[in-house]
Amino acid sequence: MSVIVEAFDESNWAGSSLQFSHASGRSVTVRSGDATVQLIALFAGRALEQCPNLKDDNLCGIYEERPLVCRIYPMEINPFIPLVKEKKACPPEAWQSDDVICTDGRADSTMEALIHQSRQADRDDAATKVAICAALGLNVAGWKDDALVVYFPERARLLEAIDRAGDGSALASETQWRVRVDKPSLRNRLTHAAIELADNEPAHYIFHEL
Repeated sequence: MSVIVEAFDESNWAGSSLQFSHASGRSVTVRSGDATVQLIALFAGRALEQCPNLKDDNLCGIYEERPLVCRIYPMEINPFIPLVKEKKACPPEAWQSDDVICTDGRADSTMEALIHQSRQADRDDAATKVAICAALGLNVAGWKDDALVVYFPERARLLEAIDRAGDGSALASETQWRVRVDKPSLRNRLTHAAIELADNEPAHYIFHEL
């Protein structure tokens, strides 16, 4: 399991933009230095080449009980990611179905309801995921669209932190968060915004500039 932590504020987009509204809805407001920033924690499992629930005939073995992420595929939770056939992992025969899941940029009503359900679950879990990071001492974030800060917590510690996190509101807000930025111009901008920056030194995370 990897954990990606990213921070941002209204300067990433115009405060009234739809992109900011979507991102802030799935984030938590936290302290960083003398400023507040929005924080998102993403939990990512190890990618498998093939779903373990596929049967020998390549059909889903738990289709009626399949998870929500499978029910909305190939649509996206993020409304700003377009449905592009060439960028999806669907087998060719999947596109030969007569089912219409999207037309004129809108999903059909059943699919749209599932997408809204998935987005709401993402929002509902935001504080708990950030609290889990705080419990693990993962208090350095990348700046959104600049770089990724990726942690690989030990399984036992992660499970313990999940048990301790609760709804996450108190633990997330009590933690002092820092932002790792290496680009001089961005460091200057965030410093002037009174955001606390992390030292650019080897650490217990992977720092990957975008």
